[in-house]
Amino acid sequence: MKKIWLLFLAIPLLATMILNLNVKESPQRIDLFINFDVPFSGKIVQKREKGKIILFLQDVKILAPWEKKLSSSIAYQVAIKPAAKGTSIIIYTTASPKLYAAKSKDGFSLKISLLKSLAKSAQTSRSIDWITWLKWIGIALGTIIVLLILAKLLSKLSGPRKSKRIIVPHDESDFRIVFEKPLDEKNKIALISFKGIDYLVLIGSTNVLLGKYEEGALQSYEDFEKAIDNQDLAKAVEPKPQEEIFTTIEEYKRKASGNL
Repeated sequence: MKKIWLLFLAIPLLATMILNLNVKESPQRIDLFINFDVPFSGKIVQKREKGKIILFLQDVKILAPWEKKLSSSIAYQVAIKPAAKGTSIIIYTTASPKLYAAKSKDGFSLKISLLKSLAKSAQTSRSIDWITWLKWIGIALGTIIVLLILAKLLSKLSGPRKSKRIIVPHDESDFRIVFEKPLDEKNKIALISFKGIDYLVLIGSTNVLLGKYEEGALQSYEDFEKAIDNQDLAKAVEPKPQEEIFTTIEEYKRKASGNL
């Protein structure tokens, strides 16, 4: 009996003894408070297994096993058992909580905290990030499309004005353009054949009859260019009396009824 009493007296001299245990629960966390008889200076070793977390407190003793049922969604039971060269704390979990351990400044207390995992919240956050990115991409694409439409409209409005064109009915098989040569963006010269007569015509900002020839008189493009060289084009582009300006095939017909 005396030997057993001496053994219990020797325990505080060899290891830190757990004096008090307390557990506090909340929806988001569980806190386990441990008080020692002397400052705790040992190591804490963590090991995770399926459905539980095991903490080993080195050089810490507990006189008898201790356990507590929990009503938290993080863990449902905490058990503390004596082990070789220390004490084991076994936390039976329903998820994979985050675990933190903090010792008081004087070393007499240890706080072990279990926090609810934020994996689901992180996943939700990532989903929200993706939705935000998709919204921004949609806005960017919409802006690009609007800018392209505006650019196209502006180019049409600011583009060169179309020059006057001779209106040629599709059923006029005896009307054909033999040769044509552009002078600038607004004017060109054409040799038009109609009912056996070739007309040398300036077409553009003002449409002017430059000359009339028998059909086939200008047989090649070189003959066509020579006929152009013989014209006073600077004078031709000046406004002419109304009777010399024509824009439709009907006026060509009227001119064609005249003499060469």
